Amino acid sequence: MRLTWALSNLFISIAVLSIPILALGWVDKNKWIVGKITRIWAKWVLWSLRIKCEIRGLENLSTNGQYIFISNHESALDILICLSCIPSNIVFLAKKELFKIPIFGWAMLAAGMIKIDRQNKEMAIKSIDNAIAKIRNAQFSTLLFPEGTRSDVDELLQFKKGGFILAIRSELPVVPVTIIGAHSLLPKRSLKLSKGKIIFIIDEPIDTFNLKKEDKNKLLDQCRSTIIYNKKNYNDNLYNFTNEPLFI
Repeated sequence: MRLTWALSNLFISIAVLSIPILALGWVDKNKWIVGKITRIWAKWVLWSLRIKCEIRGLENLSTNGQYIFISNHESALDILICLSCIPSNIVFLAKKELFKIPIFGWAMLAAGMIKIDRQNKEMAIKSIDNAIAKIRNAQFSTLLFPEGTRSDVDELLQFKKGGFILAIRSELPVVPVTIIGAHSLLPKRSLKLSKGKIIFIIDEPIDTFNLKKEDKNKLLDQCRSTIIYNKKNYNDNLYNFTNEPLFI
C-alpha cells in the first residue's frame, strides 16, 4: 500500500504540475512562477514519502539574491530535497538524456533547466558556455552537484572542476549546501526507501567576483571542506531520530 501511495503521488504530481510549467515556463523568464510550482512538486513528493527536512542557515541568503548552490550528492532524493529547502528560484544542470523523457523532459526544458552534453570535452565546454550566458541574463539561481554522480557510501566523492569554473566566470556567489541523511533513506542502487528526517544546511555565500579561473581549485577545496565539516559534525545529531523503512 505504501509503495502504491508513493508512486501514485509521484506520477500524479508530475502529471498535474507539468501542465502549468509547460504553459507558463516559456514566458516566465526569471522562473518566479515556475520556481514556486517546482517547490510545491518537491514538497508534495517528500510529504508522500514521509520525509521531513530540517533547514538550517536560511538567514545566510538574501531574499532577491542570485546564487550558485553547490551540494553533495547522497541519493536520488537530493534534487527533491534541494528544490524543497532552497527558497530561491532554481534551475539545475542536467544530462541531456533526461530531456528526452516525454512530459518530464519537456517540463524540464520549459522550467529552464540547462542541458549538459558530457559525451566529449568539446561539447562539455560548449555546454558550460551556454549555461554561463543563460545565467548571466537571468535572475534565477543554479544548483550543481560537483560529484557528478551519487556515492555508494555516505562519503564525498572527488569534486569535478567544471561547476567552479562556471561559478567564477559567472561572478555569482557560491553557496555550499549540505544534505545529511538522504543516503540512509535511499542509498544508491537500492529500492529500499525509508521514511525519516534529513538535515539541510545552507552556509554563507562565497564571493567569486574577484576570482580568476586559476582560483578554481581553491574555491573547490573551500566548498568541499565546508560540506565535509557539516557531515562530520551533524551526523550524530541527525541519528537521534529513527529512520523507519517505508517500502522495499
